[in-house]
Amino acid sequence: MFFSGQMGRDVRTGALLTRYQDSTPEPTAMQSAFPWVADMEAPVGAQAIAIYERYRALLRKENAELGHLLRYHIYQRDKHFFSVFDRVRRGYEPAPPASTAVGMGRFEGSGRATLCIDAIALRQRAEKELGPRTVLGGAAKHAAAAHFSHVVAAGHFLFLAGQIPIDTSRPGSPLVRNYDDIPEEGRFLRVGRSHEDTRNGPIAAQTWFTYDLIRQHLEAAGSSLDCILNLIVYLQDIRDFPTFHRVHEHFFEAHAPSMTVIEVGEVGHKGTLIEIEPTAVLATHRSKRTIAEPRGWRAPAQLSPIVHADGLAFLSGIAGAGDSRGRSNIYAMQAAAAVAELERRLAAARSGLRHIVHLTVYLDDISQFASAERVLLKAFGKHRPALTVLEVPAPAPVRGTRLSLTAIGWLGDGAAAAVY
Repeated sequence: MFFSGQMGRDVRTGALLTRYQDSTPEPTAMQSAFPWVADMEAPVGAQAIAIYERYRALLRKENAELGHLLRYHIYQRDKHFFSVFDRVRRGYEPAPPASTAVGMGRFEGSGRATLCIDAIALRQRAEKELGPRTVLGGAAKHAAAAHFSHVVAAGHFLFLAGQIPIDTSRPGSPLVRNYDDIPEEGRFLRVGRSHEDTRNGPIAAQTWFTYDLIRQHLEAAGSSLDCILNLIVYLQDIRDFPTFHRVHEHFFEAHAPSMTVIEVGEVGHKGTLIEIEPTAVLATHRSKRTIAEPRGWRAPAQLSPIVHADGLAFLSGIAGAGDSRGRSNIYAMQAAAAVAELERRLAAARSGLRHIVHLTVYLDDISQFASAERVLLKAFGKHRPALTVLEVPAPAPVRGTRLSLTAIGWLGDGAAAAVY
């Protein structure tokens, strides 16, 4: 099951919650006795509770529980208040899913929504075919930095949490700062000149460490880097993309996974510059990992346009690039260009838009989404996927991009259907 991004609204009025006393249930033990403290924390806490209750209600329609969640994205307006959210989820998740937490721009026009969370869950009836949701944990020496699981399996699919360059195997979980914090094998971009190494060293070292950490988690779960289907890469500064990519090429020399790269408001914590979220299959199912390329495909980076296994397909982020001269609305133009490219890639896998089950739209000004939405409604018609819309500083590492798309599709037996 694929869920649209959920925000913390009152179920009766649709208003965004700002007070704990408007939450159901009301978490009296979580509130500070001092109103100045409570007033500052309440919007995040109350909206988090509302989102969890919404997920609980949606899952129960499928005879499922929160324990069926595989992975979710925690998009937060201000990560300074992440600890407030973390307190809430500890009360809801005894065996937490994998999760990725990043700071974003707005999720709706007012900017009052403090959280937006989308998710993937395992249907109860699918357990008969795939087996139950299983928390695998990943590399034992690297503890989770918050209340989440590193690796959660649904059959042979592996959903990993977003990984960041802090070394939780060492006391204090130190941040990887530069080349000296990683083994010699990871220092291949070092040139020995202070200006260049100081400029590029942090992102190069952090990228190498994060990919090596992903390798350790995958191998502990019975998989490997060449079993990855999809990567979502969150950069603190999109200008770091060229250096990131040089390290990325080192790990994926051929048959690269699908990949989406965006700049966000804040990644990880403690000075991290990058967060990477992988989705993979077990090594025993690596042979089912399939890459589809449209005719005339020229990779803009070391990535594949669409990668799928056993019906589950991931499409790389599609920048809405194109000539905007003579167009009255660049967001509508870029949405149309991105949808056309999405259709082209799906056709290479003998599929179409009706097979998209989740769509994420990144744009640099969410107040302009209405123009893009009209394009999407026309393109998808009645086959509307789950949808998450996010405001980010840079929707793609492509000059002039104001909007980009990334998508998950279902190419297997049975039609995808929007139910709720």
